[in-house]
Amino acid sequence: MYFNVQIIGSGKAVGSHVVESMELEKEMGVQRGWIEKATGIKSRYYVDIRKNESALSLGIEAAEQAIQKSGLSTEDIDCIIGANGSPMQAIPCAASLFQRELGLEDSGIRCFDVDTTCYSFPMAFFVAANMIANNIYKNVLVISSDAPSRTLDITGKEVKSLFWDGAAAFVLSESKDESKVHHFLLRTYSRGADFTCVKGAGTLKPPNDPNTLPEDNVFYMDGWKVFKAAVRYLPIFFNEFFEKNPYNRDDYKFIIPHQTSKKGIDIFERYGFTKEQIGNHLKHTETVLLHLFQCCFMT
Repeated sequence: MYFNVQIIGSGKAVGSHVVESMELEKEMGVQRGWIEKATGIKSRYYVDIRKNESALSLGIEAAEQAIQKSGLSTEDIDCIIGANGSPMQAIPCAASLFQRELGLEDSGIRCFDVDTTCYSFPMAFFVAANMIANNIYKNVLVISSDAPSRTLDITGKEVKSLFWDGAAAFVLSESKDESKVHHFLLRTYSRGADFTCVKGAGTLKPPNDPNTLPEDNVFYMDGWKVFKAAVRYLPIFFNEFFEKNPYNRDDYKFIIPHQTSKKGIDIFERYGFTKEQIGNHLKHTETVLLHLFQCCFMT
């Protein structure tokens, strides 16, 4: 499975309000140094509502950078995929809101979202690669943007210490050289469906139902259960990944795991990767392109 696809433009944006871990620790009433020890994060960036910052504005800022760097115009984009980790609203899709903010509301450019939470960008990348390889679209803009900071006041301390606001965007097009999507593997284990979830904001727990609690509408995570599940399934995943892949572990310059905690990143050393191969930008989260490239491998 090969797709001749390349990234021809990229962009990123973060909220302008810097929040240090020491500030959060004081607010949360936990021991100084706990957050950095538990997560590896020293600072994170929140949107500033006084400046009208939001997931939408950050996504547009990143998208405009990506289009400019690609050398294309907005009219050259023939598909927009929204790949947010969390929805900005129920409907319509985020991609249509991005389209309107880019001044393309009358263009008819195709828009849809790929919603696989933290894995939304890699999944959107794979979908876009398929469409480009099959000559359905030429230039696809993928935007991933999240601003959960305004929901953190009623979340648990684990979530509050991890989350921040930022966006990234990429323009994908056909490759004429060695740039390729070489391999893709996705596995889903619904045994852990309740380990990370937002149970509200849908028809199972409608917002107007008196039994729907405020905490049902914000992100919940049991990090320890997530980590244990990862430890359980990662060996199976890697065995299958490399069995059907022409490359070995040593062939990869970098792997970029999901940037959620230091422990969750360091664990990849157990599976044959060196510290130099493992991308870790957790300490100052402005260098992280959100959930993008989660569990991606680059040769």
